[in-house]
Amino acid sequence: VAFTRNFEGSPHIDTQNIGSFYGMALGDFSDGDGALCVECSAREVAFVDTRNRLGKVDGRFPHWVAPYTGTRYSVIYYQTLGEPEPRTTAVFSGDALVDDPPTFCA
Repeated sequence: VAFTRNFEGSPHIDTQNIGSFYGMALGDFSDGDGALCVECSAREVAFVDTRNRLGKVDGRFPHWVAPYTGTRYSVIYYQTLGEPEPRTTAVFSGDALVDDPPTFCA
């Protein structure tokens, strides 16, 4: 598990991960900003809104945090040991944990 405060990183790949990770952002940061951006393909980027909700993303695809202002905390659960999961999709969808599900944009 990783905890961050005001993380700003360039696009990167989590080379030690063996599969997808779960992430959630908390704090007082600008509405609509600070999404988790994931490069699904050479021409498609998904914006995963993890503000106060979990998102599931395969960190072995290029990803980064969109710009924001304010204080942003994140909690990330990932695995680096065990049998690797096959690389299938960059972003996973599922049942919403709150009434307003995440928005995915291309």
